[in-house]
Amino acid sequence: MKRGFNVTTSETHGLSQRGGKVVCFLRFGNKRNAPIPLIGSADLIIATEKSTILDVLKYSKPDKSSKLIIAAYERRAFNVDYPLEEYFLKMLNENSDNIHFLPVMRIVEKYENLKIINIIILGYILRYLPLNKEEFEDSLKNNFSGESLESNLNALKDGYDL
Repeated sequence: MKRGFNVTTSETHGLSQRGGKVVCFLRFGNKRNAPIPLIGSADLIIATEKSTILDVLKYSKPDKSSKLIIAAYERRAFNVDYPLEEYFLKMLNENSDNIHFLPVMRIVEKYENLKIINIIILGYILRYLPLNKEEFEDSLKNNFSGESLESNLNALKDGYDL
C-alpha cells in the first residue's frame, strides 16, 4: 500500500475457531479489483496446510501457469479422512506446472510457534512479488518489538533463503 498498489482482501470468518479451514484472498496491483478473483485467474496460490490447496485449485489458471506454494504441514482432524498422497499429487499436477513444497516444519521447530509459518511463507513468496524484503522488514519493525520482532525477522529471512 505504501508503494501505491491497490490492495483488496477477503476471507471467510469464524471457521478456524472450531478447527475449520479459512480461505483468504489478497489481490493487489495497479488497478482496483474485486475482493475474490475469478475462477481460473490466480497467479499465486498459497496453502499453509497441505490439504487446503485442494479447496482452491479452481482458481489456478487453465494454462497451468499458476504458482502453487504449499507448506509441507499436515493437520489431520480426528475422524476426518485425509486425502491420499496419490490423489493429492494428481490434482496438483493437473492444475499447475509450478508446484513448490516448503519444508516449514523444519524451520518452525526452532521457533516453537506454529503461527510463524505465515512469515516463513511470506519470505519465500517475495521472489514472485514486485516487492522487496527490506519493505517487509520495515513493516515488521513497525508492528512488532522485542523478541517477537526478532523471531519474525529471522523467520522472514529463513523463508527468503529457502
